[in-house]
Amino acid sequence: MPMTKQSIILRKLNTDAPKTLFHYTDTKGLCGILDSGKIWTTKIQYLNDKSELSLALKYLNKEIDDQLSGKDKMRSDQELVDMKEVIETLASQKTNVSVASFSSQGDQLSQWRGYCNIGTGYSLGFDSQRLLTKLIENKNEYYLAECEYQEENHRLMAKELVDSSVSVVNILQHPNYGKPPFYDWTFVQSVLFLAPMIKSEKFKEEQEWRLISSPLSLKYENAKFRSGNYSLIPYWEFNIGIMDALTSIVIGPTPEPELSKQALLGLLYQKGINFTHVENSEIPYGQI
Repeated sequence: MPMTKQSIILRKLNTDAPKTLFHYTDTKGLCGILDSGKIWTTKIQYLNDKSELSLALKYLNKEIDDQLSGKDKMRSDQELVDMKEVIETLASQKTNVSVASFSSQGDQLSQWRGYCNIGTGYSLGFDSQRLLTKLIENKNEYYLAECEYQEENHRLMAKELVDSSVSVVNILQHPNYGKPPFYDWTFVQSVLFLAPMIKSEKFKEEQEWRLISSPLSLKYENAKFRSGNYSLIPYWEFNIGIMDALTSIVIGPTPEPELSKQALLGLLYQKGINFTHVENSEIPYGQI
């Protein structure tokens, strides 16, 4: 089924990023980013939200089952069965897709509570256009996308992907091969491209944008590992271009806002980063 102007996926991908995107982190993360100029992208199954990836697979499975039962059927039974096998493989958590999270909001209570230790949080503001330029310099191994929280749109996106992506076999022979955005990809690549954008509605306040690794582009040979609460966590490093892209830092709620600000300004001066705007959160420390 050819993509049209009504394509919900294309509308999502063509959404302009806000001028500034904010990455929340703690003191250790801040120092690491400033020292290395890199940001960590975490394997998606190891993020705090356990429904990551599985939520998208649920909607895709539902769409495939509906078509197997004859509802709005656009595929042969064999294609649909092949797609279900792909989803079963992806559910086994063996795929390497990594993400780093950003928000369009730089001073949000839920973000301070969820991503930073109390009194030691920072929100790093990056110029989105400079960030996009950095993606091109990194040979487009990553892309930037806005998350989708509405359940109805989740269902529509799943249907569009099942209807439109190339089957898992005979890719080059497909009549729509080479047409954007999915026609020259296998079904597994299409799923891995779309799935990280789908998030539960309960997280919509985060207004999240994600830096997402291209499907199947990451390898464990380049992975690094950090300690998690229950296991090692695989991650990859992305050169975010601190000197070009970092434009502001918001210091999270703290009982010592002025001391925190002066210390951060000293750290930035030491690193030669003298053009970054620094401000304290407007959220009282007592609300944390």
